[in-house]
Amino acid sequence: MGDKEADHGLHDLYRAYSGWLTARLRQRFGDETEDLAQEAWIRAAPYSRKGLIEHPKALLLKIVDNLIIDKARRRGPAPLGANDRLDPDPLVDPASQIDMVLLKQIVMTMPPRLRDVFVLSRFAHLEYQEIGERLNIPVTTVQWRMIKALEYCAAQLRL
Repeated sequence: MGDKEADHGLHDLYRAYSGWLTARLRQRFGDETEDLAQEAWIRAAPYSRKGLIEHPKALLLKIVDNLIIDKARRRGPAPLGANDRLDPDPLVDPASQIDMVLLKQIVMTMPPRLRDVFVLSRFAHLEYQEIGERLNIPVTTVQWRMIKALEYCAAQLRL
């Protein structure tokens, strides 16, 4: 694929999903929306050049998720204050609460072997090697189960 075709692929992707991504980010991140969206498009560019994007919404959300995780890692753990809550405030963001309920339903219906790998990767933020050690399975099995778990999620969301 030439550079002109790659640019066209990214342009088409941006035209098709930029409004959706910006609205989705604005619901969750408010003032950080523009910076996150810009960085997400920068990170999505190499995939569009290779024509590898099968589920654009899932890819964009995963890129944003990784950006947030990277940002949190750079910041380090924040100490809990007296007024901090460990559970989300029910009045803060109803859209993300709906997303969380949907995600929980999908994860709970996932086959247990896939669910274990998915939860350890996405919620405990363990590396595949660590997951393999914890579950006493080879890394290649972790990778295969993660692929199947993501396919399961995509099928449930009908992306």
